[in-house]
Amino acid sequence: MDMLPAAIEALPARSFEPGDILMCEGTAESELFFLTEGSIEVRKEAEVITRIRERGAMFGEMSVLLGCPHTATVVATTKVECRVASKPIEFLKANPDVMFYVSRILARRLESLNKYLVDVKHQLREQEGHVGMIDGVLDALMVRHPRQVKTRQPAGE
Repeated sequence: MDMLPAAIEALPARSFEPGDILMCEGTAESELFFLTEGSIEVRKEAEVITRIRERGAMFGEMSVLLGCPHTATVVATTKVECRVASKPIEFLKANPDVMFYVSRILARRLESLNKYLVDVKHQLREQEGHVGMIDGVLDALMVRHPRQVKTRQPAGE
């Protein structure tokens, strides 16, 4: 991961113990977290989606940027330290280097998701019936611009 911008390093640190919940799916707190030490699990509907221990990893950004409730639960699996922006929209607007950092992370995630979808499409291309229809759905998702959806107003706007 890129070096953390100085503005992130200057954010207040918050510590968590193993088993602590940093954010809960469906809640609407508006904080942006940057992992500086330790390991976390991301869970969606109680299923572990991923484990993260990379310094500089962020979470809470989807809720902040889209103005919606958290889409996953984040749980500390070891002792964890994060830098936390409690007014994330203001923080991002005041720090273009951080916004660029966030944008690069989101672009990497999108690239990974696109690669995964292409792989799934290749696997399903020869299938018939309902499973084969998924190929068309994936194709539509990959090229469709998201519709405007009603969301809550992000904090700080």
